[in-house]
Amino acid sequence: MLKQLLITIIGLLCWIQAEAQVSYLDRPDLLEKVEHCLQHTYGFSFEEARSIQAELYSSTPDHPAPLFLEALIVYWENFPLAPSTEASSQFISLMDQCMNLSKELREDTLTYTEGVFFDLFGRAFQAMFWADNGKSGKVIPDLGNMYRYTKKGFNLKEEFAEFYFSTGLYNYYIEAYPEAHPAYKPLLAFMHKGDRELGLEQLNHAISNAVFLKVEAILFMSLIQLNYEKDLNSAAIYAERLVRNYPGNILYRGHLINILLHQHRYNFVQKLLEESTDQEDPYSEMIRTFAGAFLAEKVSGDVNLARRAYMETIELAETFGPFADIYGAMGYMGLSRLHEKEGLQGEAEDFKRKASRLTAYDFILDEQNPGSR
Repeated sequence: MLKQLLITIIGLLCWIQAEAQVSYLDRPDLLEKVEHCLQHTYGFSFEEARSIQAELYSSTPDHPAPLFLEALIVYWENFPLAPSTEASSQFISLMDQCMNLSKELREDTLTYTEGVFFDLFGRAFQAMFWADNGKSGKVIPDLGNMYRYTKKGFNLKEEFAEFYFSTGLYNYYIEAYPEAHPAYKPLLAFMHKGDRELGLEQLNHAISNAVFLKVEAILFMSLIQLNYEKDLNSAAIYAERLVRNYPGNILYRGHLINILLHQHRYNFVQKLLEESTDQEDPYSEMIRTFAGAFLAEKVSGDVNLARRAYMETIELAETFGPFADIYGAMGYMGLSRLHEKEGLQGEAEDFKRKASRLTAYDFILDEQNPGSR
């Protein structure tokens, strides 16, 4: 009788072990594959990324991590991802599946932390996609869950360094955003208080220790330095790191070029442009067209070339919709400066108003004509 009981208990324990969810937190081998997959994804080496993602899916088919990685591959392989495309539906579906699988993880104390992470960032990446494409209204249904899981992440960051990213962003933006946009202060007054300096420290911790969100943390640090800290030098340092690590990524290359142009570091810009001549996609063409316009205005003084290229930049930006508003804004500001230099103040102000509708970046709107500083 005792022997049968022991056999039953051992069999039950083996069955439970077999059915238990895999935890990536306890598997350095899996996290290393995740890191390599993401390096290839952000570096636009999609064949290599898919090969590693397939390995992870084969070994952990019921875990949300492989679906999360596949969604990111779809996003970057079709960058810039537009809402009307089949790829965008695939991206949304994969993130939805990721969130559905995260429910099972949250039911087990051993995998609860991962469950919270994949639910939060499945929603967060969808929200990023919709917001970048000018459809912020689609984000509203997820705001409650995102806020709740972000707060949970405050207490989970020591278990999973990825939460230093969400905690750092929250601590920074909950203070910085209403300062920059006072109209939102009443709406944010009842939310958990933040700490700008602590937020920056936590984002830097994510840059040093995160796996899934390391690259996103670097990008957000650069954007924060641009939009809130007004520090182009610091923004450039983070942007240079992105381009150095992922030279094939057209978003990061364009981001750095835009900063460098407004820093008037033209030799560095020329080098980056020469290195990107093999990228023939429309987005890269827009970047090169804008850079050519800026250099024609500021360096060679070819006003006609600058005017034509700024107008072409605006046209190219419009084909990408709200995602490329920053390029439209920079194009309009270029035309504004050219008209101001010609004494056409009314036209210059009109173009500047158009630019200000597309961006709030001071480094773009405050750029001056040569010799006017």
